[in-house]
Amino acid sequence: MKKKDIGTEEVLYRLGLAAAVTAAAVCMFLRLAPPEVREWLRGYSFCVIYRFTGFVCPGCGGTRALEELLEGHVVKSFLYHPLVPCGLGFYAVFMGSHGWAKLRGRLWPGAGNKRGMKWKDGYAVAAVGLLVGNFIIKNLIHLATGADVLARLDGLFVG
Repeated sequence: MKKKDIGTEEVLYRLGLAAAVTAAAVCMFLRLAPPEVREWLRGYSFCVIYRFTGFVCPGCGGTRALEELLEGHVVKSFLYHPLVPCGLGFYAVFMGSHGWAKLRGRLWPGAGNKRGMKWKDGYAVAAVGLLVGNFIIKNLIHLATGADVLARLDGLFVG
């Protein structure tokens, strides 16, 4: 029996489903966790580079960006880390198009194109560009002014 070769889009779709299940489990854990645990997690920086040097790594601000995005603050989310709202938007379109294509193929087997959004390497290049740009801009601001960019954003959005 010959194994069927699945394409890049199918692999990404399956990984996306696994990511959605994992995210749901984490959200459930955080919802059920005692308030002390949630407060500790909110105040703790997991980035070793940021804790010891004061400089941000390419991923710094991502957690706060996700939190702001989930609260509906797209601009705040983008300022904390631009890859988060852009990446989740891409994820929603990609997963939605593939989910719809699979559903359409099951409901109307003879209906035209049953494929979702095609993967292009430019998507990964754009993501790396956002990571590098975030890293460079925030660290240049830190070098030029001595300001802790993420802490300044926290102060800007309080109240």
